[in-house]
Amino acid sequence: MNYKKENRKMKKKMMMLTLLVVGFVGSLWAQPPGGGPKREKIEAMKVAFLTNKLDLTTEEAQKFWPVYNKFSDEMEKNKRAFRIRAMEEASNVESMTDAEAEKALNEMLAFRAAEVEVLKKYTAEFKKVLPPQKVVKLFVAEQEFKRELLKMLKDQRGR
Repeated sequence: MNYKKENRKMKKKMMMLTLLVVGFVGSLWAQPPGGGPKREKIEAMKVAFLTNKLDLTTEEAQKFWPVYNKFSDEMEKNKRAFRIRAMEEASNVESMTDAEAEKALNEMLAFRAAEVEVLKKYTAEFKKVLPPQKVVKLFVAEQEFKRELLKMLKDQRGR
């Protein structure tokens, strides 16, 4: 009996941790209403970083950035909708029933599936304007940029 209780507590704690991590990382990318200087600065840094990493020609850049902006907007819209639900549920994770926890987990999986569908859709779009090697570079560079941004934020907090 104690094993089941401990197992349920562990599941709830893991779910809470997952929701908090998703919320924290997502909040780094959340755009405040009307943008904002910090958001604009991060976006400018990202554009420069990706342009440099992808070594875009002028012609590629002209075709790539409109597609990338649509991709980013769609991904952000999905993340924002998920964060709202996740934060509501995270606030009462300790009092969740197993059924509520299952529902929350299913929503997380649905969010990830929607994210994969957007990635598939835009990977095809990116391949129309960039060679496949540069599409791979794009996804690698995005992860590098996120790591660099997190490192910069950590360094700023340390000062």
